[in-house]
Amino acid sequence: MGQGMEVFLGDPSEARTLEDGVEAEFLHCLVLQAGLVISGDKPCAVFGFTPRATAGSRTASLPAVASCANHVVAVYEDKASGYGVSLAVLARRSCGPMVMAWRPELVSSVLADDESRALLASADIDVGSADDAMRCMARRLRSYFRGHAPFPHELGVLLGYPVRDVRGFMRDGGRGAVACGRWKVYGDPAAAERRFAELARRESALRERFCAGCPVGALIA
Repeated sequence: MGQGMEVFLGDPSEARTLEDGVEAEFLHCLVLQAGLVISGDKPCAVFGFTPRATAGSRTASLPAVASCANHVVAVYEDKASGYGVSLAVLARRSCGPMVMAWRPELVSSVLADDESRALLASADIDVGSADDAMRCMARRLRSYFRGHAPFPHELGVLLGYPVRDVRGFMRDGGRGAVACGRWKVYGDPAAAERRFAELARRESALRERFCAGCPVGALIA
């Protein structure tokens, strides 16, 4: 386990064991849900990994699949860090973990922007460094997934959304948005639509390369 950064593991449905199938599924999920982080077009992504309960012709129990999924993510937390991508489990659900993926150097770029830094600091996010900010955000999200705190909408800045749009959503919950795509827009809708289209093109290109057999490590910009 853990070779999926260097080699393409193939179709999860063709795996012979539960572990191999869940590992291949995780890499497919990572590319599907955090492809723009992998490509260097987005600082951070938060997504759920819910693998199927099958491996080859055998059916595994849901607890066994969830346990395997947690193990796979733990393995790739270590593997991905060597490629400049950080992973952290935010919640361990019965169907599989919630995961956060981020590029530390892109988070540092967010913190270098005065407006972004000020918004995060105003929400009591530690902006001393990228590591500080992501540790703080992970704690916020874990508290949210446990039902102990509201959703931290300041996360939008780390997801790569424009500060103006994040502030607008935090102010009125999206009611005043002038457009809606990957996020709620409060600025120039035409510019936002162009950005949405460009991100979609880059995401599609990355997925095509992966499906053609390119391993995740080679996809990382």
